Amino acid sequence: MSRKRKRQALAFIPGVALMPEDFGARLVRLKEASGLTWDGFATAIGVDIRQVLRWRKKGCEPAGGAMLALVDFAIQVPGGLAIITGRDVVVVLRGRE
Repeated sequence: MSRKRKRQALAFIPGVALMPEDFGARLVRLKEASGLTWDGFATAIGVDIRQVLRWRKKGCEPAGGAMLALVDFAIQVPGGLAIITGRDVVVVLRGRE
């Protein structure tokens, strides 16, 4: 294994995937950054508005396809992925497959 590859492997620390405690507030900020209404936000993600309202409550979170759709949506909103993850990220869109 090369040094570069070994260094990359060590960068990933196994753990439990948990949503941030303030996920509901992050969702509100993402919606505001998108400029959409809650109905428009839900439609853009492809879920029912009631599901989005559940996510805003503590303890409810997206799973599976809904999580993937939320991340895909966040990528398209300037600064959206940073809002939802709380990490300083830069997204470069190269096209869709």
